Amino acid sequence: MIDCGVRDSIKGVILRRAHRYEQLALKARQNPTLQTLGYTVAGLFVFLGMLDVLSTEWALSLGAYELNGFMRSLQETMGNAWYLPKLALQATVAAMIVWSPNKTTIAIMTCMCGWTSSVVTNNFLIAYNLSL
Repeated sequence: MIDCGVRDSIKGVILRRAHRYEQLALKARQNPTLQTLGYTVAGLFVFLGMLDVLSTEWALSLGAYELNGFMRSLQETMGNAWYLPKLALQATVAAMIVWSPNKTTIAIMTCMCGWTSSVVTNNFLIAYNLSL
């Protein structure tokens, strides 16, 4: 069992870190370059998410199957609405990028955009080859 003093100490550390991150986010939003980069990366991330849905749907309609186990379970559970939680999560991440467009966040999400674009490209190639 955690002693009240230890619990209060942990709570204090978490609150101090949250406050420090909030200050970092505010400072980043006041930088026009970081703000522009944040909106750009966030928009690209959502756009790639939509392309991922479209390319996946095309490939699935031609007989391909989803390799990602989590997405496959969403497709089995939700049917044609499988993409709604996917896009909701991507929109949430995009909002977080815009809220805190710091250099680290932008760098990480730029890498994620690169990864997602490779997935989208692969989906389109699979669908195209299945359509021949």
